[in-house]
Formats: sequence, C-alpha cells, structure tokens
Amino acid sequence: MSFSSEQKAEIISQPIKNACCKRAMLQGVLAAKAGLSDTNIDISVDSADTAEYIRELIREVYSKDATVATSKKGGRRRIVSFFAPSAARYIEQFISGELFFTEKCQGCSSAFLRGIFLVSGRISDPDKQYSLEFLIPHSRERIVAFFEQMGLSPKISHKPNEILIYFRSTVYIEDFFALAAMNNTAFAVMNAKINGELRNNVNRIINCTTSNIGRAVSASLQQIELIEQLVEKGLISQLPDELQQTAMLRLEHRDLSLSQLAALTTPSISKPGLSHRLKRITELAKELLGITED
Repeated sequence: MSFSSEQKAEIISQPIKNACCKRAMLQGVLAAKAGLSDTNIDISVDSADTAEYIRELIREVYSKDATVATSKKGGRRRIVSFFAPSAARYIEQFISGELFFTEKCQGCSSAFLRGIFLVSGRISDPDKQYSLEFLIPHSRERIVAFFEQMGLSPKISHKPNEILIYFRSTVYIEDFFALAAMNNTAFAVMNAKINGELRNNVNRIINCTTSNIGRAVSASLQQIELIEQLVEKGLISQLPDELQQTAMLRLEHRDLSLSQLAALTTPSISKPGLSHRLKRITELAKELLGITED
C-alpha cells in the first residue's frame, strides 16, 4: 500500500461523531469529484473501500442508496452513483460560487478538506519527496480559492480536461494536513523533513572531515618526502636546531597525528605550534632544494 493510500485508509477508519461534519466531509467529496447530470451524480474514486465509505456517507447524510460499479477504464477505480436534489443543488451552488460548504462547528472545515483529499488528493512518501497534489475538474477551480482562504498557497497546472493543484513546500503540506485534522500525516511529513536535514548535516560533516583528512595526509606525505630529500642531499643540517628535531621526529613517526607528534616533542609544543614548524620546514626545504611553485 502506498503512503497516500495509507493516509486515505486512516480517514476511512476514523469515525465522525457530528452529523454536520459528515455533511461537510461529503460536500468536500462532491465539490472535488462529483459529476452532475439531470438524473445522476457520479463520483469516481480510487478504491472499493473508499467507494463503500462514501456510499455510507450518502446514506447517512441524504438518506439515499448509492450504487457502486467498476470503472469502464478498469483497474481499482469505482464509480459511486446516486441522486439527491439537495446534493445536486449543493454542487451547482459550489460551481457558481455561492457556497463552499455548510459549517456548523469547528470540525466542519477539517472534514471538508479530508473529503477533498479522499477523492482527489495524492501525497508522495515524504521519505522520498515532498509532493501533495489534487486533480479536479475545470469547473471546480474554486477549491483553489478555498485553499487560499485557509492560508495555503497552491500552484496550478491546467491539463486538457482537469486542473492539477499542487504543493511542493513542506510548510504548506504540513499545514494542509494539520488543518484537515490529519495530525499523523502532518507529523510524518515533519519527521521526514527533520530526518532528511539530519542526514544532510551528517553527510556534510563526513564530507568535510574526509576532505580535511585528505588534505592532512597529502601535506604529511609532502613533508616527509621533502625531509627525506634534505637528508639524502645532506642539507638537513642547514635547518635551525628546533626544525631539525621536528623534521627527524616526523620521519621516525610517519603515521602519528599532529597531536600525537606534538606530545613527543622535547620540550613539549602545542599542535598549532607543531603545525607551524612543519609548514616552515616545508618552505625552507623547497628553498634549499631549489623547488619553485608552478
């Protein structure tokens, strides 16, 4: 089951206590997906479970028996069909701009949003990408206005027969599900974003550490190579005494870190102090060996 299907299954599994919220939920379904003719209202949904859930809502809200049939296109899609004059009037009112939904309590707007998502929405797995989409008929573009009224800012893409409303911002995706009272979904998106940021930070730290280690190893190999050349050509004695000591210590303990090498120096020296000496050895070695920078 996809992440999106899991969220819709959760909607179906949660009972709605208030009759007004059941009506608002069904109005969200009708606003987003219902096709209206003189004698029929058809609602295309993506699963048999959703179809049965909507059929029960229709029975409770409009006291009408709906039929469920397999879509002519095949697959899992189902067509829920019924007719109720009050439902037809609501669809006409929504399309004409007279009404969003019937609100009688604070939970009605959340139920309306859940109804819209149930039949027209899709959310990607937030562990993979952040995407919330709604595919609606052209005549239902007022849904965009409702989203904006709720403080959301959707993007729109016009297709030949439908409108794609979509969000790519995690902020708006989280807000939508919070407004729809789908808190588990909102938290799933938040957690995915937090985990993603943590992974990115860890990767940056690892990459930075690896890069630093690489530079340190490269510098150490260059130092050792230059010191070996000074020894071979009898030029090591031309270094100041403290630099000679440090140079020979570097040759004797090639695998030690700067901190470990600094601890062996007599008298003791700090890690930054040792690093400065090694850089000075590198500079003088190049001068003595006649090495010029490209």
